[in-house]
Amino acid sequence: MTKSFPDGFRWGVSTSSYQIEGGADDDGRGDSIWDTYCATPGRVANGDNGRVACDHYHRWAEDLDLIKGLGARHYRFSVMWPRVLPEGTGKVNETGIDFYSRLIDGMLERDIDPWLCLYHWDLPQALQDRGGWTNRDIVDWFGDYTELLVTRLGDRIKSWVTFNEPNVVAWVGHEEGRHAPGITDPRAAMRVTHHLNLCHARATRIIKHHYPDAPVGFVLPMHKGYTLPHRREQDAHLIELFEAKWNGAFLDPVYYGRYPELILDRMEPHIRPGDLEAIRTDVDFQGLNQYFPSYIQAAEGKAWPFQHVEPPKYFRRTEMGWAIDGDCFYRTMKILQENYGNPPVFVTENGGAFTDVPGHNGHVDDQDRIAYYTEYLDALLRAVSEGANVQGYMPWSLLDNFEWAYGYDKRFGLVHVDYETLKRTPKASYEFMRNVITQNALP
Repeated sequence: MTKSFPDGFRWGVSTSSYQIEGGADDDGRGDSIWDTYCATPGRVANGDNGRVACDHYHRWAEDLDLIKGLGARHYRFSVMWPRVLPEGTGKVNETGIDFYSRLIDGMLERDIDPWLCLYHWDLPQALQDRGGWTNRDIVDWFGDYTELLVTRLGDRIKSWVTFNEPNVVAWVGHEEGRHAPGITDPRAAMRVTHHLNLCHARATRIIKHHYPDAPVGFVLPMHKGYTLPHRREQDAHLIELFEAKWNGAFLDPVYYGRYPELILDRMEPHIRPGDLEAIRTDVDFQGLNQYFPSYIQAAEGKAWPFQHVEPPKYFRRTEMGWAIDGDCFYRTMKILQENYGNPPVFVTENGGAFTDVPGHNGHVDDQDRIAYYTEYLDALLRAVSEGANVQGYMPWSLLDNFEWAYGYDKRFGLVHVDYETLKRTPKASYEFMRNVITQNALP
C-alpha cells in the first residue's frame, strides 16, 4: 500500500555553505566566525574545521548531478557572506559572486530551482569584530549584503530564504556558547533575537522592491515542548514559556507584530519605536526544520527557569542522541496551521545521523535512516490530511558534511562522502528518496 502526496508537492534537498564548500583559502574568501570558532581549542570535535569540508567549491557540478539524479527539483543552498564580501561590507569579491552565479546557472541547466538562503551562520569575522549580531548596525550591513545578492543574482533565484534557524544563532551562539561566536550572555541573546528579526524584515523589503513576486520566507527549527511523565504536574507551566522563547520570539513578531507576552519583559529593553511595525511582514512561505522533541524540566539558578533533559528511554535515538518522534513533527506542523494562519510550509530540513559503515563494495545500507524518513514522512501526510498547508519537503542533507561542533563525526547525508578522497557514494536512503520523489508517494 502506498500513501500519495498531494499533486504538485515539491521535492528538494538542502545544504549550507560552510558545511560543504571548503575552498577557505581560495579566491579571496574572508574568514567567518566559524573559522575562528573551529580554530579555538576544545570547541569542535577532533579539532575539525570546514576549510575543505566536501570541497563543493570545486566539485559543485558533480553535486548538482546528484541532486538531478535524485529527482529533486528544488535546492536550498546558502551563500557564504565572507566569500562575496570578505570584510562584511565594502569591496565586493567578484570571484565569489562568479562562483555563485555559475552554481545557479548549473542548477537551472539541470531544471533545479535555486532557493538562495542569505544566512546560514557564517558571519564575516570582520563584522564580529565590530560586535556582530549584538550591534544594531548589522541591520544596515545585512541590508547592503542582501542588496548585493539581489541585484547580482536575483534574476535567476526562484525563492529566497532570509535566515536559517535564527533561534539557533541567538540562543545556541550567544546564550549557550555551543556555536560560533561562542558567547554566553543571555541579555546579548535577546538583543541578537531582535536584530535578527529586524534584518529579516529589511531583507524581505529589499527583495520585494526588486522582485515583487519573488517568494520570501525564513526557516525556523520549531520545537514542541514536553515534560517527563513523572514531572508532568510540576513542569507543565514551563512548556508555554519554552515555546515562546524558541518559536514565538521569531514567529510572533513577523506574523503579528508583537513578541509573546511571556518574554516581553526580556525583549522590551531592545525595542525602539517603530521596530515591531517594521518587523511585521507578509510571509510567502514558512520554512520548517524539525528533527526531535524537546523535553524540559524546572531548573534553578539559570537564565531561564527550565533546562533541557533527556527524553524517556523508550524512544529510539539517532547518533546525535536525538529522540525519533514523528508525532512531534506532526504537532509542529499543526502549530503553524492552528496558531499562525496555516501559511504555505516547506520542510527545509529533516533527517537523522546514523552510523554509516560502507560495505565491502563501498555501499551504505542505511536502513535506520530509511526507517526515520518513513516515520516522519508518514507524519507529514497525517498533517496534510488534516489541512496543514505543507507544500514541499527537503531532507537534510544531500551530503555527509561538517556538522558544526560535532565536526565530521556525524553523518546525515543521502550521499556518503569519504573525507580522505572526497568520493561521493549514494546510500540506500538516496535510492529510497528517489523512489518516493519519482512516485510522489510513500511506499
